[in-house]
Order: sequence, then structure tokens, then C-alpha cells
Amino acid sequence: MGLCLGKTASSSPWPHLPPEIAGLILACLPSHDDRISFGAVCRNWRFAAQQQRPILPPAMPCISLGGGVYQSIADGKVRRTGRGVVSFGSRLMYEHHGQIYLRNPSSLSVIKIPRHYHRCTDGCDDGGAHDPCATAEALRLIGAAGIGNAMHKVVVCSSSLVAAIVYPAAGRSDAGFSFAFFRPGATSQPSWAICTPVHHYKDMVLYREKIFALSFYEGLFVHELGQPCHVERIIKNSPPPPPGIYTLGVIPVVKHYMLVSSDGRKLLMARWNLTSGSQMNLQVFEADLERREWTEVKDLDGQVLFLSKTCSRALAGSSTELYDEGFRGGNRVFILGIDWAREQARIHNSVDGVPSYCVYDMMSGKLYLVSLGRVPPTMRKPTSEWFFPSE
Repeated sequence: MGLCLGKTASSSPWPHLPPEIAGLILACLPSHDDRISFGAVCRNWRFAAQQQRPILPPAMPCISLGGGVYQSIADGKVRRTGRGVVSFGSRLMYEHHGQIYLRNPSSLSVIKIPRHYHRCTDGCDDGGAHDPCATAEALRLIGAAGIGNAMHKVVVCSSSLVAAIVYPAAGRSDAGFSFAFFRPGATSQPSWAICTPVHHYKDMVLYREKIFALSFYEGLFVHELGQPCHVERIIKNSPPPPPGIYTLGVIPVVKHYMLVSSDGRKLLMARWNLTSGSQMNLQVFEADLERREWTEVKDLDGQVLFLSKTCSRALAGSSTELYDEGFRGGNRVFILGIDWAREQARIHNSVDGVPSYCVYDMMSGKLYLVSLGRVPPTMRKPTSEWFFPSE
């Protein structure tokens, strides 16, 4: 890589790198930080990187280890942002001087997040012109226990609507995994509006300009962006339970995630569990919105799925094959090592080591454990989540 020693292009050994060559180089760099470094070499290289950005394959995600520490799965390097507390997709939520913020490190856009919530009694569906619940009692949502205890999923639907799955303070009558939203800038002192009745969601995702949410019993609900508290159940019946399911008392222990296919056409649910013999059962379903049922998907069409509580995403397998042989052919699902280890410990009361992440091959049914070393997550601080840096 040519080094630009000054501000003028003439000081670089390769000042006029053809855009197509720049694209080939950048496409082989799976790390977002390496792509940033490429553009920092000199002005011409930065311009070439900007030209190629729309057609580049997505950068590989990092593992958020909490406290602003991130580990790249592309090279194992550890980075520190100094601010991130919880990652939600490409955004970081953190506290600064008593205020909560949601920030995109790449675009530098920042959303101020309310600490309080109220129970929505009239729908709060005015499109943001005013807050019909402004006189409702505001209760504290994010307290001393921290952001991670209260905010389980955050989806920025638009510049005027943020939705979330929140957990109000335990012990209250309204405790539970609730759907909530607020409209940035709608009022001088906004608060989260928790919609009633509470459906106890496990995950949700933005799809076709609507919010689709998954209940604990695999029911699918839809919320309109213009009327977030107006909810309709789309799928009532859950698919057959996975084989060899392990139960905690009478409750099945199954991890659930919602995501959209890499081409944006399909709404997917992924679920996995470990049997008493520690075998991995992983299934992917497509939501058939016309027939109102789940349809199992055996072949991911080459996609690569990344699953975690705060954000799950699908990448086209063809866009990742240049990165590593482990991506060849796609049809793989990446699971955080701490999630796998937690389920192992639940079954066996102990676990021998915590991998960085696990890779499940949909075709062979085999599970591979990967350890990056350096800063492995521990059971004492299970804060790992996928973080997807945006270009």
C-alpha cells in the first residue's frame, strides 16, 4: 500500500490508483478499520474509497465486549471506543453526564434517549404532532442497574420514531418485556410510551416500513409506524417444538431471533437450543404473511446469519467469500460464544471455556467453536453482542 507523506498527491508512490483497483483491494479488507485506514493514506485514495463504498461487500461485524471494547472477527484485533455501553446494530448507547445517548460512530448522528416511561392509555398515535400522554406519570426506566438491564432491543425506525423492547423495574405491576416507543424532538421532555396490553416480546425488526415483533410463544405481531400502539397478530400458532428440547421447569429453553434476509425480501425467525446431550438444534423459519404461518427454511440461499439479542443480520454469502474460507458457500449461522456457554452451563452447571463465537453449518448440522483469544468474554461479564460498523 502506497504511503502518502504529504497533502499533495505527488508525494504518494501511487497517487492515481485506478478506482477498479481500489475496489478490488477494499473488497479484500473485511475489517471496517482497515477500510478507514485505506482512505486515510491520501486524498486520492480517500476519494477512490468513497467511489467504491456503494458496491463494496459489508464489513465483518465485531463482538462488543461491553465498556466500549470491541473485537474484530476479521483479525481478532481489539479496539476501544471509550464510550459504548450497549451496541444496537450499528449504534452505541451510552451515558454521559447523566444523559443517555444513541450514537452512530460512522455517521456521528446522535439521538438523546429518555430515561423515563409512561403507560400509554390513548394510543399515543398522533404522528408526533404532540404528546397525548404528556400529563401521564413518568416512571424511571433506566436506573442504577444500567442501560443493559432496561433496554433489550432498540430499532431506529426513522428520524422521528424509535422503538424498543424494554424491561421496566422489576417488582412493578407493569414489569415485563414490553414494546415501547418515543418520538425524538416531539416534546421538550419526551418519555418512552409503553403500549398496553403488554405482549412480552423476545425480539423485533423493521420490515417493509412496519415493526414486526416475536412473542415468547413464537406469535408474530405487527405495529404500524404511524400508530405504534395499534397491534395486530399476524401468526398465532408456533411451529413444532425443536427435538430434544431442554426445559427449565416447564419452560422450554430456546433462543429466538428475528431478522430480514440479505435481499430485504423475507422476514425470518431463527431459533436454537441445546439438548441434554449438548447437541445443537438450529432452525430458521420464514414468515408467510399471506397464509399467516411459519415455514421452515432448510437452505439459506448462501446467506450468512449473525444472531444476538440486540441485533441480528443476514449477509449475502457471495459478498463474504473473499474474506475467509469459512464463509465459502454461505449457509452458516454465527452465534456468540457467551450465549452458547450460558446454555451449556445451564444444562451441566459448568462450562469448560468460553469461545468467542460459534459457527453452525446448516448443510451438515455441525457446530464449530472459534476462539479469537486476547480478550475472551467470561461468564462473570456476559455482555457480548454483535456490532455492525456502517460505512
